[in-house]
Amino acid sequence: MPTKTRALALAYILLPAVEAAHLSPLLAANASAYQFDLPAGPVSTSLSDFSRVTGISIGWANGAPEFRVPAVKGRMGADEALARLFAGTRWHAIRVGGNGYRIERVPHAPSVAPRPQTAPPRNVEPISARPASAPDIIVTAQKRPQPLQQVAMSISVVALDTAGGLTAGSRDLALQVDGLALTNLGPGRNRQFIRGVADSPFNGPSQSTVAVQLDEARITFDAPDPDIRLLDMQRVEILKGPQGPLYGSGALGGIYHLVTRKPDLTDVSGSARILVEAVQGGQMGEGAEAVLNLPLQDDRVGIRAAGYMLRSGGWIDNIGARRNANGASTAGLRLAARWQPDPDWTIDVSGMLQDVNAKDSQYVIVSDHTLRRAFAMAEPTDNDFKVGAATIQGRLGGLNLLATTSYVRHGVNSTLDSSDASAAFGLSGTSTFVDDRKYRIINHEIRLSPANAGRWLVGLSYMHAKTHTGGTISTPTATLAVESLDRAVREISLFAEATIPIFSRLSATAGARLFRTATEDETLEESGGLEANRTETMLSPSLSFNWAFNRHANVYLRYARASRPGGIALTGETGPRLFDLDELGTIDLGIRYQAAETLSLSGSLFSTTWYQIQSDYLLANGLVSTRNAGKGIIRGAEASAEWEPLTGLKLSAGASYVDALLVKAEDGLHLEDSRLPVTPNVTTRLTAQYRFALGDWQSVIVAQANYVGSARLSFDQDLDRKMGHYAVASSALRLSRGRTTIGAGIDNIFNVRGDTFAFGNPFSIRTVRQFTPLRPRTLTLSIARRW
Repeated sequence: MPTKTRALALAYILLPAVEAAHLSPLLAANASAYQFDLPAGPVSTSLSDFSRVTGISIGWANGAPEFRVPAVKGRMGADEALARLFAGTRWHAIRVGGNGYRIERVPHAPSVAPRPQTAPPRNVEPISARPASAPDIIVTAQKRPQPLQQVAMSISVVALDTAGGLTAGSRDLALQVDGLALTNLGPGRNRQFIRGVADSPFNGPSQSTVAVQLDEARITFDAPDPDIRLLDMQRVEILKGPQGPLYGSGALGGIYHLVTRKPDLTDVSGSARILVEAVQGGQMGEGAEAVLNLPLQDDRVGIRAAGYMLRSGGWIDNIGARRNANGASTAGLRLAARWQPDPDWTIDVSGMLQDVNAKDSQYVIVSDHTLRRAFAMAEPTDNDFKVGAATIQGRLGGLNLLATTSYVRHGVNSTLDSSDASAAFGLSGTSTFVDDRKYRIINHEIRLSPANAGRWLVGLSYMHAKTHTGGTISTPTATLAVESLDRAVREISLFAEATIPIFSRLSATAGARLFRTATEDETLEESGGLEANRTETMLSPSLSFNWAFNRHANVYLRYARASRPGGIALTGETGPRLFDLDELGTIDLGIRYQAAETLSLSGSLFSTTWYQIQSDYLLANGLVSTRNAGKGIIRGAEASAEWEPLTGLKLSAGASYVDALLVKAEDGLHLEDSRLPVTPNVTTRLTAQYRFALGDWQSVIVAQANYVGSARLSFDQDLDRKMGHYAVASSALRLSRGRTTIGAGIDNIFNVRGDTFAFGNPFSIRTVRQFTPLRPRTLTLSIARRW
């Protein structure tokens, strides 16, 4: 048979198979029926619920507008549900693959009737040689809505609707985000670090390197992470690298941005969930959560509330005090009100409070394989967090105006056994240290941007952060005040950012923040006191380039700087002293690729130079002070991938490598181990999620595995402790039918005893070896009901 003839025959045989392989995912998805209960309301909320039920991804062809859609209820296929959802609107859903849709505007009807054509099979989009467009993921942490593909920086977005029940707080989230690390002192005492920008594990007077943002409100300055429970949150955005141009002083490592769900102005809705947990070898725990949305005037006024009360069981025995001593309770309430006087203007007012009480610390001694320590004294912590915020935004001609004000009050009170350091304070015998810290932040900001393209932004902000730290040591016969620090920082800033097209696919974005910081410090300690006022004017610039070399991929290159103001710190017997500002600059080269809805890849290389590192460190008496440690260089790489090989199955993987070194010590000493503290050198993660129908139940099962590489406690020679180098796994199952969801999850499946953090009590760390093991295997069961 001639070659050409054989080729034609082979094509004739294979063509039906190729067509079937292409069309079968479409037919399978259409054949599936789902139980929908989508309330009327904002299209973003309805599509999020649609994806949660079906596991199907939705994207927009040209940005994501906001409009209202009707309710969709009943059992039906995905196509029918989307057709009902967009009925009566100017939009419709078009399939772009086996497990994805793109929302496009309905074209105008032609004036002349088109020539009749043979209709394609029902519910199947004709095969097209044109590749499907990837959906837009909209992010707002850059202070304006932007498609992710247009953001020229490294950013991770975690959509909490699709997290599979594995994410409740910031420590859970860190296992899903490459480059994000947390200490593990205990609830309400942890510090966040991004990409190796880690100055110290100790909670001292230095400003945090990661700024926590709740919607438009900056809620931390120098406080530990409040660990806000992620109930009724829409997503979390983690901006990596210095964010000084848009966020001012601090934010050296990046931004941790929490985006809450806003009130629905049309429909009453809500949910309630109860849960129980069992810790192997520890106590039982329980909790309840509830969310309520209540319109007060259709399309005008609405309120939304989210509340929770939880008690987690303890699992560390404090010999001489109690078994399972480190139990904790968390209670929180968030209220939000929205008024939309007309379609172009929105006013949001919100308030939140959260109270975390840990009955004891969670470190052990001797070995990380034991869950006991012999301390007769409990070491409780109380973390009380409150925030109120108001935001108004709307259109002024061709511009968007946003003005926001927020107020934060945050108190952290902890008790520690200081008996090992009693002699350093002229005391003897058993003693107790009480650390009382109060933080306040007032923030005002106003900014303008174009109403449509959003290619530039200009704003003015004012922040006032005030901190009080007081410490006392008590014995049965005496009480001694050992530290008192008061600090007030006022910062006024002018910031701007603009994107300029250079060629058809290449654009440049330049930003800068000019800010003037006035710092007032006062410290009193038994060895003397000091007052200092200083004013510093700083400029934080950024410059990035973004090359969209096709519709699926972009490459970016970014440079940015950020800084922190100096201040006063205790130094023990020599009296207090000043420490200087520090600053860093980072260059980041990255790539993103997304092919329709089946595959997405990202990777980046980064290099950071950090000057005059502010580092909290332990004094000989166990108190925490701050100094300039020297110059650091951080180099690293990250890579992540998401793949949907089959309908309903999603695989996600990521890895990071960080080489963070103190290359020049401020005191000129040679360090045998010059690694910066806390951040692990290598982390990897792997997640598999599968959605399937189990009779009338829509089900999703998630399995996750993480490896956390080695890290160290401090670059101080006499305090160096190794930690990390462990692997941990977890899984979760959710079953949904109608408005009811049943969940089950297992954390730390193999009951690993890895050392997550290498100290717990600063007064005894020099005399005993301390470990902070992972929480043992924990089973959680829950049931939830929506209405």
